[in-house]
Amino acid sequence: MITGIVVKNMNGYFYVQDDSGTVHECKVRGRLKKGRYSLLVGDRVTISEDGFVESIHDRHNAMVRPAVANIDQVVLVVAAHEPDINELLLNKMLVMIEHADIPIVLCINKCDLMDSDTEDMVKLYQSIGYEVLMTSTYNMTGIDDLRHVLEHKVTAFAGPSGVGKSSLLNAVDPKFAFQTGEVSDKIKRGKHTTRHASLYSLDSNSFIMDTPGFSAIEFNDVSLERLPTLFPEFSDYVDTCKFNPCYHEHEPICGIKDALEAGHIHQGRYDAYMSIRNDIESQRKRF
Repeated sequence: MITGIVVKNMNGYFYVQDDSGTVHECKVRGRLKKGRYSLLVGDRVTISEDGFVESIHDRHNAMVRPAVANIDQVVLVVAAHEPDINELLLNKMLVMIEHADIPIVLCINKCDLMDSDTEDMVKLYQSIGYEVLMTSTYNMTGIDDLRHVLEHKVTAFAGPSGVGKSSLLNAVDPKFAFQTGEVSDKIKRGKHTTRHASLYSLDSNSFIMDTPGFSAIEFNDVSLERLPTLFPEFSDYVDTCKFNPCYHEHEPICGIKDALEAGHIHQGRYDAYMSIRNDIESQRKRF
């Protein structure tokens, strides 16, 4: 028996990379198709010598959109400028990843274009507790730090278009461009319009997850009660709220609103909370 990780699912076949780096084309045993969950990219599996997936190992996480398993971290990439940071979009993406309980590394790319506003934003997210990397493919700032973050992990890259995710990955390892191009040629589709998640290996135990749909902002399964817990800085103040649950809007004696007024919670973060809360309420009304 051979153990490995599912790196791609295409046309009913699952491609499993073993510990030596060899990729095996496999089918799934019928009994597994009736099991507790279907096979996903990122799953650790045991396969037979004749190319059948015999068992799926326990997962430590899984996502529905994209349909992937066992992500160790998400590197969320934004650009210092060109394009400017959309603060609301950034906060919505952070909340979505927090909801999936996956560790986050915030990467400020094009840091050679940073100004005082960007520096203030870096300090804000560091104060909340996020790990923040500053990178530039123009002068190769932070590329070694990014390589170190990626070691021995399965990492999903997410972020708005135009922020330089592909350039960053090519700077980390030039063969990444070769791998993505090879897949795109095989399925006759542009490499930026991939419809299924795929893993690309940096080495035998470090993988980059190309995750189409990861940047789709949806809060269908986030409850109003869970939402405040997805803002880490809120946790220091919720215990002083009079009501439970408290939605931190019109309620009297609210620890979050008091912290906002005192400057302990950033206005942009609170505004993002209210925007997402309104999104969730609107979705509830539609259904």
